[in-house]
Amino acid sequence: MAGKKPTRTRRRFLQAVGAASAIGLAGCTGGGGDSGNLNVDEGSGSGSSGGSSGGSSETTSASTTTSDLPTMEQGVEQWGQRLNSYAQEAGIDWRQFEGTELLMGMNEHPFTQTMKPLLPYFEELTGISVTFNTFPEDQLWQKLTLDFNSQNGKYDGMFLGLWPSARYHNANWVKDLNQYIEDSSLTDQEWLHMEDFPQSAIDALTYGDGALVALPFGIEAYGCVAIDQPTFETLGLSEPTTFPELRDAAKAIHESDEVDRAGICSRASSTPLSTANWATTFKSYGADWIDREAKEATLNSDAGIASLEMFADMMGNYGPGDIGTYDWYKSNQAFGNGQVGIAYHTPAAAGVFTTEQYDRTKFLPPLEGPDGDVVASTWEWALGISQFSENPKATWLFLQWALSRPANLMQSSRQWQGHAPYGHARSGWIFDQDAYQQTGQSESWINAHNTGMEAVPSSPPPVPLDTPQNMDMMSEAAIAMNAAVTGTKSAEKALNDAAPKITEFAKQIPDAYL
Repeated sequence: MAGKKPTRTRRRFLQAVGAASAIGLAGCTGGGGDSGNLNVDEGSGSGSSGGSSGGSSETTSASTTTSDLPTMEQGVEQWGQRLNSYAQEAGIDWRQFEGTELLMGMNEHPFTQTMKPLLPYFEELTGISVTFNTFPEDQLWQKLTLDFNSQNGKYDGMFLGLWPSARYHNANWVKDLNQYIEDSSLTDQEWLHMEDFPQSAIDALTYGDGALVALPFGIEAYGCVAIDQPTFETLGLSEPTTFPELRDAAKAIHESDEVDRAGICSRASSTPLSTANWATTFKSYGADWIDREAKEATLNSDAGIASLEMFADMMGNYGPGDIGTYDWYKSNQAFGNGQVGIAYHTPAAAGVFTTEQYDRTKFLPPLEGPDGDVVASTWEWALGISQFSENPKATWLFLQWALSRPANLMQSSRQWQGHAPYGHARSGWIFDQDAYQQTGQSESWINAHNTGMEAVPSSPPPVPLDTPQNMDMMSEAAIAMNAAVTGTKSAEKALNDAAPKITEFAKQIPDAYL
């Protein structure tokens, strides 16, 4: 129970995982969303389209240094008790499934790293034991797909990434969480505080007839801007508010003899999620990926072509020479290590910035398109429940505990040495908390994040993530984007070539998703 000293079993558990947990993940698994730990002293590792990216986790915030923080064991002890104390305020019986054993399929990610040493506290609260089976992202999706197709229910719950989630819903692989939220024996809705989550974040994980397939712990707005302030001051540059201004600033940096940095970087590789930043440009230019009534591609409209011409001009002419290979980690590391003057990305990219670069950086919200529109792309990491689990209600108790208010606060701000935070899903609440203000992100980071999330639309979303064919369509869009950025095709030809293939996938979208 809360307040009880750790048992010998828990102490041994903490000692066993302490060394491993202190090795923070500085980057995300390259094929998905992002690791949001604060700025790091040394960014290292390599990103790929599925493996995890390693790196230092010796992070600091604007107001806290490593020496100010408790040890990992002390921090876990404090927060484990805090999570359980808060849980006991809920008007439900946490021990109604005592003796149940749960298996969660988890991604190699800071969230997993943070929660694993806290699992004994959940067992103390509920009598439910939870085991994490943790894999690199691509391996996790393969194992989950095999488990779902066999319907044997090996995994009770799992990590879910936003962009492929509609496929999980369409295949009937995941539970609708509304049935548990509405069950008063399982959920105290006043305690759950669903209002903390941005509505767009919940809408993005809701499909068909209103099925909510997962609850997020991490949310991100794409197409924000990070600028190196000393570079801008040296060159007398103003903060960009439009895309032409962003391009001109990148050009000035790239061609200057006064600073030794490339102008700008972003994700520009040919994998689906590398379209996330261009998607913000694309939507802010007023373009649409598909005509939902006709089920036809429209990304090669005049607005779509203009958006890619702008993006390709910036990245191809004023970015690093190998910009076409830049994935999530590589683009973050280039700016984070001081090689580039501007990063066009998500604020969560700060996870791999050096301490020096973080202190030099100002984050800006997404920019206005030609008509003044600001529309941001997004990514979320979330937890869901398998349709084939024999213990869905017990799993729901775990999700509530792991995604509760104090849990998301802990996940979003560095609370012990070696802790690699990632979260901000409850952005309607955490930024006002003292514990976040002491160890959280900078003011410009928070403003860029909040303004960006406010610019994420729900209907339709910024990419067709509400359709099971989203990843297929965005794969073709990514190939076109990469071709334009690398100069192998003009923006117009690249999008014209992609359109028929995207139309083929659009024709396959079930009517229920349109």
